[in-house]
Amino acid sequence: MKMMMSKGTSTSKLFTERTSNPYSEPFRWSDEEDQSYKIRRSATKLLSSIIATRPELLVTLYKEVSPILISRFGDREETVRLEVWATYVTFLTQTRLYGGGPQTKDSVGVKRKRTPDGSDPEETAYTLLQSQVPALAKALLNQLKSPRTSPATLQAGFGLLYTLLQVLPGSLSSQAGLIASISKTILSQPPSTSSSTLHISCLQFNSSFFSTHPPPTFLNSLSVLTPVLLKTLGEKHPRVASEAFKAFSSLLGALKPVRGQDWVESVYEGAIARLANHATDAEVRSCAEDIVGDLWLYAPDTVHTKGGQEWEYVCRTSGRTDGAVKVVTRVAREADISGKWVDGCVEWATKLLTKSGRTGKAEVFECLSVLLSRSVPSTGVAPVVIAHSSLSADMTTACRPTYHTL
Repeated sequence: MKMMMSKGTSTSKLFTERTSNPYSEPFRWSDEEDQSYKIRRSATKLLSSIIATRPELLVTLYKEVSPILISRFGDREETVRLEVWATYVTFLTQTRLYGGGPQTKDSVGVKRKRTPDGSDPEETAYTLLQSQVPALAKALLNQLKSPRTSPATLQAGFGLLYTLLQVLPGSLSSQAGLIASISKTILSQPPSTSSSTLHISCLQFNSSFFSTHPPPTFLNSLSVLTPVLLKTLGEKHPRVASEAFKAFSSLLGALKPVRGQDWVESVYEGAIARLANHATDAEVRSCAEDIVGDLWLYAPDTVHTKGGQEWEYVCRTSGRTDGAVKVVTRVAREADISGKWVDGCVEWATKLLTKSGRTGKAEVFECLSVLLSRSVPSTGVAPVVIAHSSLSADMTTACRPTYHTL
Protein backbone atom coordinates (compact mmCIF):
# COMPACT_ATOMS: atom_id res chain seq x y z
CA MET A 1 0.00 0.00 0.00
CA LYS A 2 2.81 2.39 0.85
CA MET A 3 4.54 1.56 -2.47
CA MET A 4 1.36 2.34 -4.39
CA MET A 5 0.92 5.67 -2.65
CA SER A 6 4.57 6.55 -3.30
CA LYS A 7 3.95 6.11 -7.04
CA GLY A 8 1.15 8.63 -6.99
CA THR A 9 -1.84 6.30 -6.72
CA SER A 10 -4.32 7.80 -4.26
CA THR A 11 -6.34 5.72 -1.86
CA SER A 12 -9.67 6.97 -3.26
CA LYS A 13 -8.60 6.20 -6.86
CA LEU A 14 -7.47 2.73 -5.89
CA PHE A 15 -10.74 2.11 -4.06
CA THR A 16 -12.75 3.33 -7.11
CA GLU A 17 -10.81 1.14 -9.49
CA ARG A 18 -11.30 -1.90 -7.32
CA THR A 19 -15.05 -1.43 -6.89
CA SER A 20 -15.97 -0.17 -10.38
CA ASN A 21 -15.60 -3.63 -11.90
CA PRO A 22 -18.57 -5.75 -10.77
CA TYR A 23 -16.63 -8.94 -11.53
CA SER A 24 -13.64 -8.10 -9.40
CA GLU A 25 -13.34 -9.14 -5.76
CA PRO A 26 -14.48 -6.52 -3.22
CA PHE A 27 -11.63 -4.43 -1.86
CA ARG A 28 -10.59 -5.19 1.70
CA TRP A 29 -7.88 -3.76 3.86
CA SER A 30 -5.38 -6.21 5.23
CA ASP A 31 -4.33 -6.13 8.88
CA GLU A 32 -0.96 -4.69 7.87
CA GLU A 33 -2.60 -1.88 5.87
CA ASP A 34 -5.18 -0.99 8.52
CA GLN A 35 -3.65 1.63 10.80
CA SER A 36 -6.94 2.84 12.30
CA TYR A 37 -6.31 0.99 15.56
CA LYS A 38 -3.58 3.50 16.35
CA ILE A 39 -6.13 6.29 16.10
CA ARG A 40 -8.58 4.43 18.36
CA ARG A 41 -5.83 3.74 20.88
CA SER A 42 -4.68 7.36 20.91
CA ALA A 43 -8.26 8.61 21.26
CA THR A 44 -8.74 6.26 24.21
CA LYS A 45 -5.61 7.62 25.90
CA LEU A 46 -6.93 11.14 25.43
CA LEU A 47 -10.24 10.18 27.04
CA SER A 48 -8.33 8.60 29.92
CA SER A 49 -6.51 11.87 30.54
CA ILE A 50 -9.79 13.80 30.53
CA ILE A 51 -11.41 11.33 32.95
CA ALA A 52 -8.41 11.46 35.30
CA THR A 53 -8.19 15.27 35.39
CA ARG A 54 -11.83 16.43 35.19
CA PRO A 55 -13.76 14.76 38.04
CA GLU A 56 -16.43 17.48 37.90
CA LEU A 57 -17.47 16.06 34.51
CA LEU A 58 -18.03 12.50 35.72
CA VAL A 59 -21.81 12.53 35.24
CA THR A 60 -21.50 13.92 31.74
CA LEU A 61 -18.73 11.47 30.89
CA TYR A 62 -20.82 8.55 32.12
CA LYS A 63 -23.65 9.63 29.84
CA GLU A 64 -21.60 10.33 26.73
CA VAL A 65 -18.29 8.44 26.99
CA SER A 66 -18.93 5.34 29.11
CA PRO A 67 -21.35 3.64 26.66
CA ILE A 68 -18.86 4.17 23.83
CA LEU A 69 -16.01 2.66 25.86
CA ILE A 70 -18.16 -0.35 26.73
CA SER A 71 -18.98 -0.84 23.06
CA ARG A 72 -15.23 -1.06 22.40
CA PHE A 73 -14.55 -3.72 25.06
CA GLY A 74 -14.40 -6.26 22.24
CA ASP A 75 -12.22 -4.29 19.84
CA ARG A 76 -10.47 -6.59 17.37
CA GLU A 77 -7.07 -5.14 18.23
CA GLU A 78 -5.76 -6.39 21.58
CA THR A 79 -3.76 -3.26 22.37
CA VAL A 80 -6.89 -1.15 21.90
CA ARG A 81 -8.91 -3.47 24.15
CA LEU A 82 -6.30 -3.21 26.91
CA GLU A 83 -6.22 0.58 26.59
CA VAL A 84 -10.02 0.76 26.76
CA TRP A 85 -10.11 -1.44 29.86
CA ALA A 86 -7.35 0.60 31.53
CA THR A 87 -9.32 3.75 30.77
CA TYR A 88 -12.41 2.26 32.39
CA VAL A 89 -10.36 1.39 35.48
CA THR A 90 -9.51 5.10 35.64
CA PHE A 91 -13.23 5.79 35.29
CA LEU A 92 -14.01 3.55 38.26
CA THR A 93 -11.18 4.97 40.38
CA GLN A 94 -12.44 8.51 39.83
CA THR A 95 -15.98 7.38 40.60
CA ARG A 96 -14.84 5.96 43.91
CA LEU A 97 -13.15 9.24 44.81
CA TYR A 98 -15.62 11.78 43.43
CA GLY A 99 -18.73 9.82 42.43
CA GLY A 100 -21.17 11.13 44.98
CA GLY A 101 -21.10 8.75 47.93
CA PRO A 102 -20.16 5.14 48.66
CA GLN A 103 -22.36 2.23 47.69
CA THR A 104 -22.94 -1.04 49.53
CA LYS A 105 -23.95 -4.46 48.29
CA ASP A 106 -27.35 -3.99 49.95
CA SER A 107 -28.06 -0.83 47.95
CA VAL A 108 -27.47 -2.45 44.57
CA GLY A 109 -30.74 -3.09 42.78
CA VAL A 110 -32.83 -0.75 44.96
CA LYS A 111 -35.17 1.36 42.85
CA ARG A 112 -35.01 5.14 43.22
CA LYS A 113 -37.89 7.58 43.09
CA ARG A 114 -38.18 9.63 39.92
CA THR A 115 -39.79 12.96 39.10
CA PRO A 116 -43.05 13.08 37.06
CA ASP A 117 -41.09 13.73 33.84
CA GLY A 118 -39.07 10.54 34.33
CA SER A 119 -35.75 12.14 35.28
CA ASP A 120 -33.71 11.12 38.29
CA PRO A 121 -33.37 13.95 40.84
CA GLU A 122 -30.34 12.25 42.45
CA GLU A 123 -28.43 11.28 39.33
CA THR A 124 -24.77 10.65 40.20
CA ALA A 125 -21.83 8.82 38.73
CA TYR A 126 -22.67 5.85 40.97
CA THR A 127 -26.26 5.58 39.77
CA LEU A 128 -25.20 5.90 36.14
CA LEU A 129 -22.53 3.24 36.62
CA GLN A 130 -25.07 0.94 38.23
CA SER A 131 -27.36 1.24 35.20
CA GLN A 132 -24.49 0.40 32.83
CA VAL A 133 -23.06 -2.58 34.75
CA PRO A 134 -25.14 -5.24 32.90
CA ALA A 135 -23.79 -4.14 29.50
CA LEU A 136 -20.27 -3.75 30.92
CA ALA A 137 -20.23 -7.21 32.53
CA LYS A 138 -21.66 -8.92 29.45
CA ALA A 139 -19.15 -7.31 27.08
CA LEU A 140 -16.16 -7.99 29.34
CA LEU A 141 -17.01 -11.57 30.31
CA ASN A 142 -17.60 -12.45 26.66
CA GLN A 143 -13.97 -11.52 26.06
CA LEU A 144 -12.68 -13.41 29.11
CA LYS A 145 -14.46 -16.66 28.24
CA SER A 146 -12.90 -16.85 24.79
CA PRO A 147 -10.22 -19.58 24.60
CA ARG A 148 -8.13 -17.32 22.35
CA THR A 149 -7.75 -14.59 24.97
CA SER A 150 -4.13 -14.14 26.07
CA PRO A 151 -3.08 -14.34 29.75
CA ALA A 152 -2.19 -10.63 29.80
CA THR A 153 -5.67 -9.70 28.56
CA LEU A 154 -7.33 -12.06 31.04
CA GLN A 155 -5.37 -10.48 33.88
CA ALA A 156 -6.41 -6.99 32.78
CA GLY A 157 -10.03 -8.12 32.62
CA PHE A 158 -10.00 -9.52 36.15
CA GLY A 159 -8.31 -6.33 37.33
CA LEU A 160 -11.19 -4.32 35.89
CA LEU A 161 -13.79 -6.58 37.51
CA TYR A 162 -11.97 -6.36 40.85
CA THR A 163 -11.99 -2.55 40.69
CA LEU A 164 -15.68 -2.59 39.81
CA LEU A 165 -16.49 -4.54 42.98
CA GLN A 166 -14.50 -2.05 45.07
CA VAL A 167 -16.70 0.73 43.70
CA LEU A 168 -20.03 -1.09 43.41
CA PRO A 169 -20.15 -4.18 45.67
CA GLY A 170 -22.63 -6.87 44.74
CA SER A 171 -23.01 -5.64 41.18
CA LEU A 172 -22.14 -8.95 39.47
CA SER A 173 -24.80 -11.15 41.04
CA SER A 174 -26.36 -12.13 37.72
CA GLN A 175 -22.98 -13.23 36.31
CA ALA A 176 -21.97 -15.68 39.06
CA GLY A 177 -22.27 -18.80 36.90
CA LEU A 178 -20.16 -17.43 34.05
CA ILE A 179 -17.57 -16.06 36.48
CA ALA A 180 -17.23 -19.48 38.14
CA SER A 181 -16.83 -21.16 34.74
CA ILE A 182 -14.10 -18.73 33.60
CA SER A 183 -12.30 -19.00 36.94
CA LYS A 184 -12.37 -22.79 36.77
CA THR A 185 -10.83 -22.75 33.29
CA ILE A 186 -7.98 -20.51 34.44
CA LEU A 187 -7.26 -22.19 37.78
CA SER A 188 -7.38 -25.68 36.28
CA GLN A 189 -4.17 -24.92 34.43
CA PRO A 190 -0.97 -25.15 36.51
CA PRO A 191 0.60 -21.71 37.07
CA SER A 192 3.81 -21.04 35.21
CA THR A 193 6.29 -18.19 35.39
CA SER A 194 4.27 -16.23 32.85
CA SER A 195 0.76 -17.13 34.07
CA SER A 196 1.18 -16.99 37.86
CA THR A 197 0.13 -13.33 37.94
CA LEU A 198 -3.09 -14.29 36.13
CA HIS A 199 -3.84 -16.92 38.78
CA ILE A 200 -3.21 -14.35 41.52
CA SER A 201 -5.53 -11.79 39.86
CA CYS A 202 -8.24 -14.42 39.41
CA LEU A 203 -8.02 -15.53 43.05
CA GLN A 204 -8.04 -11.95 44.33
CA PHE A 205 -11.15 -11.22 42.30
CA ASN A 206 -12.92 -14.32 43.63
CA SER A 207 -12.07 -13.30 47.20
CA SER A 208 -13.66 -9.92 46.54
CA PHE A 209 -16.65 -11.55 44.84
CA PHE A 210 -17.35 -13.80 47.85
CA SER A 211 -17.04 -10.95 50.34
CA THR A 212 -19.22 -8.48 48.39
CA HIS A 213 -22.11 -10.72 47.28
CA PRO A 214 -24.82 -12.49 49.30
CA PRO A 215 -24.37 -16.28 49.53
CA PRO A 216 -27.47 -17.21 47.44
CA THR A 217 -25.72 -15.52 44.51
CA PHE A 218 -22.91 -18.07 44.26
CA LEU A 219 -24.08 -21.15 46.20
CA ASN A 220 -25.00 -23.03 43.03
CA SER A 221 -21.56 -22.30 41.54
CA LEU A 222 -19.50 -23.64 44.47
CA SER A 223 -19.55 -27.20 43.12
CA VAL A 224 -17.75 -25.89 40.04
CA LEU A 225 -15.28 -23.61 41.78
CA THR A 226 -14.26 -25.27 45.08
CA PRO A 227 -12.43 -28.28 43.53
CA VAL A 228 -9.99 -26.06 41.63
CA LEU A 229 -9.58 -23.76 44.64
CA LEU A 230 -8.69 -26.76 46.80
CA LYS A 231 -6.13 -27.87 44.24
CA THR A 232 -4.62 -24.39 44.27
CA LEU A 233 -4.00 -24.63 48.04
CA GLY A 234 -1.18 -27.06 47.28
CA GLU A 235 0.55 -25.01 44.59
CA LYS A 236 4.29 -24.44 44.97
CA HIS A 237 4.07 -20.77 44.04
CA PRO A 238 3.73 -19.01 47.44
CA ARG A 239 1.63 -16.07 46.20
CA VAL A 240 -0.81 -18.37 44.43
CA ALA A 241 -1.21 -20.61 47.50
CA SER A 242 -1.59 -17.57 49.77
CA GLU A 243 -4.34 -16.07 47.61
CA ALA A 244 -6.13 -19.44 47.55
CA PHE A 245 -6.23 -19.45 51.37
CA LYS A 246 -7.51 -15.87 51.31
CA ALA A 247 -10.26 -16.86 48.88
CA PHE A 248 -11.44 -19.57 51.27
CA SER A 249 -11.27 -17.08 54.14
CA SER A 250 -13.64 -14.78 52.25
CA LEU A 251 -15.89 -17.72 51.40
CA LEU A 252 -16.07 -18.89 55.01
CA GLY A 253 -16.84 -15.37 56.19
CA ALA A 254 -19.63 -15.01 53.63
CA LEU A 255 -21.26 -18.37 54.45
CA LYS A 256 -20.97 -18.23 58.25
CA PRO A 257 -21.92 -20.42 59.99
CA VAL A 258 -20.75 -23.14 57.61
CA ARG A 259 -22.35 -26.56 58.02
CA GLY A 260 -22.57 -29.60 55.79
CA GLN A 261 -19.94 -28.49 53.27
CA ASP A 262 -17.49 -31.21 52.27
CA TRP A 263 -14.81 -28.76 51.13
CA VAL A 264 -14.39 -27.39 54.69
CA GLU A 265 -12.69 -30.62 55.77
CA SER A 266 -10.32 -30.37 52.81
CA VAL A 267 -9.46 -26.76 53.66
CA TYR A 268 -8.62 -27.81 57.22
CA GLU A 269 -6.37 -30.61 55.98
CA GLY A 270 -4.66 -28.24 53.53
CA ALA A 271 -3.93 -25.77 56.31
CA ILE A 272 -2.54 -28.50 58.59
CA ALA A 273 -0.30 -29.78 55.80
CA ARG A 274 1.17 -26.30 55.32
CA LEU A 275 1.62 -25.63 59.05
CA ALA A 276 3.26 -29.01 59.69
CA ASN A 277 5.87 -28.42 56.99
CA HIS A 278 8.85 -26.45 58.33
CA ALA A 279 9.78 -25.39 54.78
CA THR A 280 6.48 -23.57 54.22
CA ASP A 281 6.84 -19.98 52.99
CA ALA A 282 6.21 -17.34 55.69
CA GLU A 283 3.33 -15.73 53.79
CA VAL A 284 1.67 -19.06 53.11
CA ARG A 285 2.06 -20.03 56.77
CA SER A 286 0.47 -16.77 57.89
CA CYS A 287 -2.52 -17.36 55.60
CA ALA A 288 -2.84 -20.96 56.85
CA GLU A 289 -2.89 -19.67 60.45
CA ASP A 290 -5.60 -17.18 59.48
CA ILE A 291 -7.72 -19.92 57.92
CA VAL A 292 -7.48 -21.91 61.18
CA GLY A 293 -8.94 -18.91 62.98
CA ASP A 294 -11.67 -18.59 60.35
CA LEU A 295 -12.58 -22.25 60.74
CA TRP A 296 -12.92 -21.84 64.50
CA LEU A 297 -15.15 -18.82 64.03
CA TYR A 298 -17.25 -19.84 61.02
CA ALA A 299 -17.10 -23.67 60.91
CA PRO A 300 -16.80 -24.75 64.57
CA ASP A 301 -18.52 -28.10 63.97
CA THR A 302 -15.57 -29.18 61.83
CA VAL A 303 -12.67 -28.14 64.08
CA HIS A 304 -14.19 -29.19 67.40
CA THR A 305 -13.88 -32.83 66.33
CA LYS A 306 -10.13 -32.60 65.63
CA GLY A 307 -8.89 -32.55 69.21
CA GLY A 308 -7.08 -29.23 68.83
CA GLN A 309 -4.14 -30.59 66.83
CA GLU A 310 -4.04 -27.45 64.72
CA TRP A 311 -2.95 -25.38 67.71
CA GLU A 312 0.13 -27.56 68.15
CA TYR A 313 1.34 -26.14 64.83
CA VAL A 314 0.01 -22.60 65.28
CA CYS A 315 1.27 -22.01 68.83
CA ARG A 316 4.99 -22.46 68.32
CA THR A 317 7.68 -20.50 70.15
CA SER A 318 10.29 -20.43 67.39
CA GLY A 319 10.32 -18.43 64.19
CA ARG A 320 7.80 -15.66 63.51
CA THR A 321 4.91 -15.74 65.97
CA ASP A 322 3.18 -12.40 65.31
CA GLY A 323 0.56 -13.99 63.03
CA ALA A 324 -0.18 -16.74 65.54
CA VAL A 325 -0.63 -14.17 68.32
CA LYS A 326 -3.23 -12.30 66.23
CA VAL A 327 -5.10 -15.52 65.43
CA VAL A 328 -5.21 -16.63 69.08
CA THR A 329 -6.37 -13.17 70.16
CA ARG A 330 -9.14 -13.19 67.56
CA VAL A 331 -10.35 -16.69 68.44
CA ALA A 332 -10.23 -15.95 72.17
CA ARG A 333 -12.29 -12.81 71.63
CA GLU A 334 -14.97 -14.17 69.29
CA ALA A 335 -15.15 -17.98 69.32
CA ASP A 336 -16.71 -20.51 71.68
CA ILE A 337 -13.67 -21.84 73.53
CA SER A 338 -12.96 -24.11 76.50
CA GLY A 339 -11.08 -23.36 79.69
CA LYS A 340 -8.46 -25.96 78.79
CA TRP A 341 -7.76 -24.20 75.50
CA VAL A 342 -7.45 -20.85 77.29
CA ASP A 343 -5.00 -22.24 79.86
CA GLY A 344 -2.86 -23.78 77.12
CA CYS A 345 -2.74 -20.52 75.15
CA VAL A 346 -1.91 -18.50 78.27
CA GLU A 347 1.02 -20.81 78.97
CA TRP A 348 2.21 -20.42 75.36
CA ALA A 349 1.89 -16.62 75.46
CA THR A 350 3.84 -16.33 78.70
CA LYS A 351 6.67 -18.31 77.08
CA LEU A 352 6.73 -15.77 74.28
CA LEU A 353 7.23 -13.01 76.85
CA THR A 354 10.45 -14.63 78.03
CA LYS A 355 12.02 -14.30 74.58
CA SER A 356 14.66 -11.62 74.23
CA GLY A 357 13.75 -8.37 72.51
CA ARG A 358 10.69 -6.17 72.74
CA THR A 359 9.26 -6.65 69.24
CA GLY A 360 5.68 -7.87 69.37
CA LYS A 361 5.40 -7.97 73.15
CA ALA A 362 2.63 -5.38 73.20
CA GLU A 363 0.51 -7.71 71.04
CA VAL A 364 1.33 -10.64 73.33
CA PHE A 365 0.13 -8.68 76.38
CA GLU A 366 -3.07 -7.81 74.52
CA CYS A 367 -3.51 -11.50 73.73
CA LEU A 368 -3.03 -12.41 77.38
CA SER A 369 -5.53 -9.78 78.43
CA VAL A 370 -8.18 -11.26 76.16
CA LEU A 371 -7.35 -14.83 77.25
CA LEU A 372 -7.54 -14.00 80.95
CA SER A 373 -10.88 -12.27 80.46
CA ARG A 374 -12.26 -15.57 79.10
CA SER A 375 -10.80 -17.82 81.82
CA VAL A 376 -11.62 -18.65 85.40
CA PRO A 377 -8.91 -17.20 87.70
CA SER A 378 -6.44 -19.92 88.67
CA THR A 379 -3.57 -20.06 91.16
CA GLY A 380 -0.89 -20.92 88.63
CA VAL A 381 -1.25 -18.80 85.52
CA ALA A 382 -2.24 -15.34 86.71
CA PRO A 383 0.70 -14.80 89.12
CA VAL A 384 3.17 -15.70 86.37
CA VAL A 385 1.62 -13.16 84.04
CA ILE A 386 1.53 -10.48 86.72
CA ALA A 387 5.14 -11.15 87.69
CA HIS A 388 6.34 -10.90 84.14
CA SER A 389 4.30 -7.73 83.62
CA SER A 390 5.95 -6.16 86.65
CA LEU A 391 9.39 -7.25 85.47
CA SER A 392 8.79 -5.74 82.02
CA ALA A 393 7.62 -2.49 83.62
CA ASP A 394 10.71 -2.37 85.86
CA MET A 395 13.01 -3.01 82.89
CA THR A 396 11.30 -0.27 80.90
CA THR A 397 11.75 2.17 83.79
CA ALA A 398 15.39 1.18 84.24
CA CYS A 399 16.14 1.76 80.57
CA ARG A 400 14.80 5.32 80.55
CA PRO A 401 17.50 7.98 80.28
CA THR A 402 18.21 9.98 83.46
CA TYR A 403 18.70 13.72 83.22
CA HIS A 404 20.73 15.53 85.93
CA THR A 405 20.18 19.19 86.62
CA LEU A 406 23.35 21.18 87.19
